[in-house]
Amino acid sequence: MLLVTNYIKSKVFILLLLFTFCVIKMSTLQVPRKVNSPVDGEKDVVFSLSQIVEFLSKEAREKLASEFYEELKEIRTPQAASQLARGYKHMSNDTILELASRSPEAKKRILELAKAEAEEVLRAIAALEAEEE
Repeated sequence: MLLVTNYIKSKVFILLLLFTFCVIKMSTLQVPRKVNSPVDGEKDVVFSLSQIVEFLSKEAREKLASEFYEELKEIRTPQAASQLARGYKHMSNDTILELASRSPEAKKRILELAKAEAEEVLRAIAALEAEEE
């Protein structure tokens, strides 16, 4: 009988330790907060430059490479800049962002190209909607 009681006491002790550990763990658990969450119910999507760059087409990337060839030579090797300018390779998002951070003119041009592409998509959507009517 004494063995059974000691066994039960040890199991209860282990359960209490586990419970205490869980309570401590839960009290120190950090819940991630939402970043850029809408304020007052606004549902506008806020884009950063990196998100805009992701949408650039291959043709827009080629234009940027040819227009900002000299700046590209400072960021990448002359051989890599030449390949980008000739269209043999295409600029990565990181390269475009680095170019934008070094040259305000490049940043302005990136936004112009993205805007032109967005307007083209809107025209295509309008044409498709007109066909449906």
